[in-house]
Amino acid sequence: MFLICYSFPDILGLVIRNMPHDESLKLYDFQYYLGNALYILAYLLLSIKIIKSLNFKQILKYFKTHVIVLSLLNIYLLFVLHTIINPNLVRASDYYLELSYNIIVFLLLSMALLNYFYKDNKKALYLFLGALCIVFSEVLDIAYIYVDQRCSLNILATTLALGAFHFLYQQSKLLNIENEQGKYVVLE
Repeated sequence: MFLICYSFPDILGLVIRNMPHDESLKLYDFQYYLGNALYILAYLLLSIKIIKSLNFKQILKYFKTHVIVLSLLNIYLLFVLHTIINPNLVRASDYYLELSYNIIVFLLLSMALLNYFYKDNKKALYLFLGALCIVFSEVLDIAYIYVDQRCSLNILATTLALGAFHFLYQQSKLLNIENEQGKYVVLE
């Protein structure tokens, strides 16, 4: 489901960009809202998959400081991103969509990092690296869209997104197995 929800907005964007120009820009608004909603859904589905595999009692027991620091870091990063984005938004609905989008992206990164701390194996590392590439790609997209439309930013964001799929593919080939001591091991 993640791949379908992530791929559809890109395909929709290609189709809309190759259509005759729409003077009212309603088609581009449709693409913006539907595309971002599907990206949010894709990242949310990936986050839920990670969350289902975590034991939050143990995480809060052993990683309480990590959770607090991650929460504070996420709040700070959301504040910085919205300081950049907010002057460029036209509608209040755009603000809430962008805020939801960024919250879900940082939730994905935080859950992937906690998953890596909790399981401490190769599969969890690949998942974290994939999430990290997604977040850096999204931040570079924000810089490209709202700060400066340099081609190098767009190329780097696309490269990071491809790297994310490489890491997500690599982790999908591995299996998490819990051994007798409660430690997770990876089977290839």
